[in-house]
Amino acid sequence: MSDEILRVRDLRTRFFTEEGQVNAVDGVSFDVKNGEIYGIVGESGSGKSVTALSIIDLVDSPGRVTAGEVWYRNADLAEEFRGERPEAVDGDFVDVRRLPEGVRRALRGPSFSTVFQDPMSSMNPSITVGEQIAEAVEAQRRARANPRRTRSRTQGYGLVNFVVDSVVPSRSYVSTESRERAIELLEQVGIPDPVDRADEYPHQFSGGMLQRAMIAQALAGEPDVLVADEPTTALDVTIQAQILNLLRDLQEREGMSVILITHDLGVIARMCDRVGVMYAGEVVERGTLEDVFENPVHPYTRGLLGSIPDLEDPAPRLRPIEGNVPSLLDAEMGERCYFADRCPMAMEECLTRIPEFAAADDVPSRGSNGEGDAEHRARCVLAERDYDPSQALPDGYFDAESGAPARPEGGNRGRESEVNADD
Repeated sequence: MSDEILRVRDLRTRFFTEEGQVNAVDGVSFDVKNGEIYGIVGESGSGKSVTALSIIDLVDSPGRVTAGEVWYRNADLAEEFRGERPEAVDGDFVDVRRLPEGVRRALRGPSFSTVFQDPMSSMNPSITVGEQIAEAVEAQRRARANPRRTRSRTQGYGLVNFVVDSVVPSRSYVSTESRERAIELLEQVGIPDPVDRADEYPHQFSGGMLQRAMIAQALAGEPDVLVADEPTTALDVTIQAQILNLLRDLQEREGMSVILITHDLGVIARMCDRVGVMYAGEVVERGTLEDVFENPVHPYTRGLLGSIPDLEDPAPRLRPIEGNVPSLLDAEMGERCYFADRCPMAMEECLTRIPEFAAADDVPSRGSNGEGDAEHRARCVLAERDYDPSQALPDGYFDAESGAPARPEGGNRGRESEVNADD
């Protein structure tokens, strides 16, 4: 049996704005193994969070997932749709992008759950923390008690039931069992005095405590895959360490897989088994933690690693990456390596779209005596051959005054834009 629980293939997400089409996620592919922590790292605006939202089908208008596959290993789900939608089934895997919208929605909780980066804005300020977690527990309890194909995922619970429960004091949507489970979850994530804290409101929690409560809510459905989107943002260093330790402990105890999204390479080094580096909507390098940190191939990965201090030798100056993150507007991206205008080793080959190559075994000299490691891959010509100074692009090539070539007409991006514009 495959040890992968998730296979993302050529995922593409576009935002159709008044300024034009924004290619937020552009052909992203990676695998998540069962019981591992997979890290996604990159600068702000690189597409990390949109990738996560695309996987769990939470992209809001004007955004839309326009292409790609998300294969999720679930033998029961595969058996259910094997006859009805054979194109969406491959062994024990199902492509959730091809399943009905209601089924995709039902997978949130028991299959996929999310810890958002700003818990204060993710929780309802007018409802107690315990009540909100208990509601999540109750929704999953009712869903599990009801077959997938029945009319309602919550045993026919609809608007009328909600109104009655709201005005009749003796009735409540949340059961006593769900409230008790909510308190157990608060205790599980390290909230002191969980019985009393369950009756408090979000504003009465500190940032770290509220993040723990968000993790408790995400665990309500006992998910197979937990997406943690910048879970330590705006927390001080001590609290960050506590949250990361909590995530690691929960992952090991529950045996779930975690997709950890962050811009902090220190968090990646501390937490992750494997990592994908994102830039301009693409995964430009992926592999094991050792592959990416010890033998980086892509100049962007090298630049990220070179911009953090070395604790063993703090004397050398940091080497920041020159230039700015590119615009993701389709009309401005062009058919080339998106990092070429910031890359110190850009060559003529970089003016075309670069496929993903397996990194050669002989690092840093590559491309001469090895077919490469399938786990370690990079979207860069340097994964195949050495840098050739004779092929280097001249200084100022990408400046507006240099007369750099415009985006080719009739390219793949142009055709995709035309198709989407007619949808």
